[in-house]
Amino acid sequence: MKFYDREKELELLDRCSKTSGFEFIVVSGMRRIGKTRLLLEFLSKKDYAYVFVAKDKTITAFLKDISVDLGIPEFHRITDLLRYLFETKKYVFFDEFQNFYYMDKSIYSDFQKMIDEYKQKGKQTCLFVSGSSFSLMRRIFADYSHPLYGRKDVQIDLKEFEFPVICKILQDMGVTDAEEIIKYFSVFGGVPKYYEIIEKQEDKNFERCIVNLFFGAKTSFLADEGKSVLVTEFGGEYKTYFSVLEAIAQGRTRLNEIAGMFENKTNVAAKYVDMLRKEYNLVMRQTPILDDPRKSRAGLYRLRSHFLDFWFLFVKRYEGFYEQGRMDEIKSVFIENYNSYVSYIFEDIAQMMLVKKKPFEFDKIGRQWGVFKGVKGQNSYEIDIVAVNEKTIEIGFFECKWKDLSRRQAVGVLDELEQKSAHVDWHKGNRTEYFGLFAKKIEGKDDLRKNGFFAFDLEDVMCYEN
Repeated sequence: MKFYDREKELELLDRCSKTSGFEFIVVSGMRRIGKTRLLLEFLSKKDYAYVFVAKDKTITAFLKDISVDLGIPEFHRITDLLRYLFETKKYVFFDEFQNFYYMDKSIYSDFQKMIDEYKQKGKQTCLFVSGSSFSLMRRIFADYSHPLYGRKDVQIDLKEFEFPVICKILQDMGVTDAEEIIKYFSVFGGVPKYYEIIEKQEDKNFERCIVNLFFGAKTSFLADEGKSVLVTEFGGEYKTYFSVLEAIAQGRTRLNEIAGMFENKTNVAAKYVDMLRKEYNLVMRQTPILDDPRKSRAGLYRLRSHFLDFWFLFVKRYEGFYEQGRMDEIKSVFIENYNSYVSYIFEDIAQMMLVKKKPFEFDKIGRQWGVFKGVKGQNSYEIDIVAVNEKTIEIGFFECKWKDLSRRQAVGVLDELEQKSAHVDWHKGNRTEYFGLFAKKIEGKDDLRKNGFFAFDLEDVMCYEN
């Protein structure tokens, strides 16, 4: 697959490489996100040394292999290797840098010593390191007690591609149907490696491609992907973390619901959820957009990764079926339940579009939910997207429907949305209100717009990057 996007990252790397003196640049991000591809793209026309750090080697074996791979003398100490590379190459790249943690932690002190030495010399060298383990890379560079704390000059946290980039990638592969593109994005998010795998599939029909990659008896290339991505992060406690992630993917998104896995011990559940949020960066906490997140008790948890969300919901949940070879049953579960899953991701895409296009100026956007007093006691409400402008006291309410809407249905959705908006107390009676909806296709959307509503269907969503 050709190289896409990353213009800002390439510009930053170029600026760093032109500064005088020694530069230490760290590139981090989840597995498959394209860290190695980014750096190799930048270094493609430069004289550089590439060193891959394998997890399961001794220092002696590592140094021996490097001498063969790079065609350089064999060294017996890491400091000697580094000195040689820094003296002979302007660009040096250590890939999967966190794996030195398993080889010998003292190696990081060797790096500290050599970085300090060459910074003092003012040697014009760029040292790049990348790593896929969020927790270990954080420990190496953010822990005050670690020898490399404060040594990096630049850190790039590589994110997933945004939806418009994925549209371009899939369209270049011949996938042009808007619904198919959104479905692919809902499984693979913005992780480039997975689209390389899709590119190699002869049949790019979404449903058949997913069945082939996850639920085919002999071709399930990605059935173990979630496990291979996460097991090394979690170590011996991976089963517990997997259970928490699976529970969230299945819709147990409140802390008291997750606590059910721990004999209703909320403090234990909170411990694991906090680790998944802060140590591993796999889970995020969402609060109603109109709440102060520091004070709100209405927090819900969700997985950051579309791929892991899908994997825990449709693959990990049915691992017993895999073991028994009951592939047809898993396929049926996927086919019967997938549309409801996509509707959840469609809300994210709609929100991205609003942020990009801004049908009115707003300064924050997100989901809104809460409770209100009804005739029969307390009731709850949920609104898919609410956008607000704190200065001008403007607020927009939006609903998302992953289906085609007739004009009558669209009007019904908007009427219901207006009723729900009455339960939102924010500057009630003194605010400017907007109402809108997203759907696959909206009959009469131009008439709705003439009547003051925002109406967006897949035709609008697919061109929002323009």
